[in-house]
Amino acid sequence: MSYDFYEGDDATAEFAPLEPPKRRRRLGVILLSVAVVVVLAGCGVIVSLMKGSDDLDRTSATPKSSSKASDVEIISAPTSEVPSPTAAASSARPSKSPSPSRTSKKPVTKPTELAKAPAPQHSTAPGCSPSKGPNQLAKADVKALLVDAAGTAYWGTGTKVEYADIRVPQQLVFAVAEQESGWQSDIKACDGGLGLMQVMPATQNFVNGRFGTSRDRAKPADNAKLGANYLAWLIAVYGDEIAAVCETDPIYDPTKDPLLMRLIISAYNWGTKGVDPVAANCAKPEQTPTAATVPNGQYVQNVTNLLKGSHLGNY
Repeated sequence: MSYDFYEGDDATAEFAPLEPPKRRRRLGVILLSVAVVVVLAGCGVIVSLMKGSDDLDRTSATPKSSSKASDVEIISAPTSEVPSPTAAASSARPSKSPSPSRTSKKPVTKPTELAKAPAPQHSTAPGCSPSKGPNQLAKADVKALLVDAAGTAYWGTGTKVEYADIRVPQQLVFAVAEQESGWQSDIKACDGGLGLMQVMPATQNFVNGRFGTSRDRAKPADNAKLGANYLAWLIAVYGDEIAAVCETDPIYDPTKDPLLMRLIISAYNWGTKGVDPVAANCAKPEQTPTAATVPNGQYVQNVTNLLKGSHLGNY
């Protein structure tokens, strides 16, 4: 075997030992392997961390089932024990009852005004005749007093507009005065009724107290106005009660509402207790007054007939 030498080569190089280069190569391989392992390990840690974070997110979003009783109750509780929000809300709300029919008679609380009314029921003892005084006014003078009483605004302006407009029909004042006293200004009944309108002591006290007046039933002019004032009060309260019971708009003109006319005539003589639109029948306002519809049907019928004209020629 021959060897070529290049200039600058050491003649002894061919025979130099091999250990140092090999060691350096081995060391480089080891270092490179360590570097690769370190890099791979780092990547693995990062991947593991990322995977762990993802698993944690999924774990928090989807609870794991557990063999513990408490966990099972929360996750798989029977639907019958845990009602839905809709069912709970519907059970908390009271069920609505069907709306009443327009023709049904609903319970009505009588107006406060009506509850305070006196009960001037006439109860003349059998065989007792009224006592007549000497100071009888002429029929023309009586008529003038009754016309003035009918035209008076008793409710004034400090109340409902509808009340302030109430006027007692003149024919009604005439008819009541004829039925009660025969247009006699100086007459006293056995039951305590006095004068043209046979005003009772309780009625005088009630009207004066309610309307702030001080009229004296012994005076013919005051007597006429006390009676008419009481009628005006009855028109207002029965107008409201009929509207409530019969479910209609209130009417405060008895000439336009036969039921209202019948009730106020009845209550003027009987008092308000027992006189109500339920018994009088909302559906048949034109019917003839009877004991079934008002407690004093004959009295109401008498005054109703007198509305058409005087039997004594007074009007």
